[in-house]
Amino acid sequence: MSTGEPSATSTRRTIVAVFLAGVSVFLVLYETQGLLPAIRGAYDIDAPTASLTVSATNVAMAVFLIPFSVLAPRIGHARQIAGGVVLAALLALILPFMPSPELLIAVRFLQGVAIASVPATAMAYLSLRLPAQALPGAIGVYIAGNTIGGLSSRLLTGLAAEVLGWHGGLAFTAVISLVFGLIVVWLLRHDLFTTARAVAAREATEPDANPSTTESGTSTTEPDTADVTDAGRPPRRAIIPLRSGLWRIYLTGFLCMIVFGGSFTMLGTRLQQDPWYLSEGAVALFFLIYLVGTVVTTYYGRLATKLSRTSLTLIGMITALAGAGLTLVDDLPVIIIGMSLLTGGFFLGHTGASASASASRPGVDSTRSAAIYLTVYYLGTSLGAWLSAVLFTDFAWPGVVVMCMTSLFAVLILTLTGASIGFKKRS
Repeated sequence: MSTGEPSATSTRRTIVAVFLAGVSVFLVLYETQGLLPAIRGAYDIDAPTASLTVSATNVAMAVFLIPFSVLAPRIGHARQIAGGVVLAALLALILPFMPSPELLIAVRFLQGVAIASVPATAMAYLSLRLPAQALPGAIGVYIAGNTIGGLSSRLLTGLAAEVLGWHGGLAFTAVISLVFGLIVVWLLRHDLFTTARAVAAREATEPDANPSTTESGTSTTEPDTADVTDAGRPPRRAIIPLRSGLWRIYLTGFLCMIVFGGSFTMLGTRLQQDPWYLSEGAVALFFLIYLVGTVVTTYYGRLATKLSRTSLTLIGMITALAGAGLTLVDDLPVIIIGMSLLTGGFFLGHTGASASASASRPGVDSTRSAAIYLTVYYLGTSLGAWLSAVLFTDFAWPGVVVMCMTSLFAVLILTLTGASIGFKKRS
């Protein structure tokens, strides 16, 4: 729903604010991923411990996504977004000054908590503030912001570390994130105060009621007629919709992210060892491979009109398996090709699983289903980052490849043995 018909200027301001919010928080989400060798050396810790600077943030993000989605209507979507982007950037500013690895990991966990407030809230905020016809494009812009932020998190930090050292690289990224965060606060300034008044008014006048309050303070207690049965009651929906077969979709996202998060987490460590000894800046350039995912997700919709999700997932997993195998060759051009194939295959699996988790189906709350998918998705990142470090320590890069191939084969089995789940709303 939208809150009336906002002006074109208001619509643009809202879209830009949410776009920059995505860039800001994802800019600091993966900032330590390309610096793990430097962090390991600075604190004299092993690779699995250093990888916790990636895992801790993703675990916190996964754990707090659903709580923040519940909290947002109470404190205001705009206030939650603004608070999250500023807090994440401020924590990033103090990160380079942590005297021990324990404190470094603790601050990274707190960053994950702050970051979670944005993806848990952004799409709901857009749906409240924008007219229906502007919503699909706005969500696309927000997702683009996430992608740009995630890529820049790895790329800019590594390039800056080349000149300023790893402390300076983290500080550089933090400053950019804070600048974007302050711009977000300025763009959302009207909704920040409106939301505060609306919440105060609701608590003062309706202490026992629990209406749904919009960002402009308009409350409604009318149920959505699409979700009401003939008896006047909302249909019963599963809290965790596993019986519908969605557990296969959730597990697909989890396993795919083990592959993607784990491979990229240890890629830099591999390239900074014999026989290449690449610098942080050179390693950072390898994260441009992430753009392959942007291409795949852009064209996925067209592919889905010709092939089923099952077929696309199978193609993606086979492609990723071939890519993982190529990365075993100790040749930089071959490694680039292998990681590109692995990335493209991952995004074929992830995009299809994400769309299926969000698709409408009887007895399933699609919003809750999407939130569950994101939760297990980021848990997969956390496990992949840590497990890849453990395997790399004991078995070098082949250990990481075995982990990736095992996960990819598991997705193949899930896809081949599971019932087909489409994208269209079922009658």
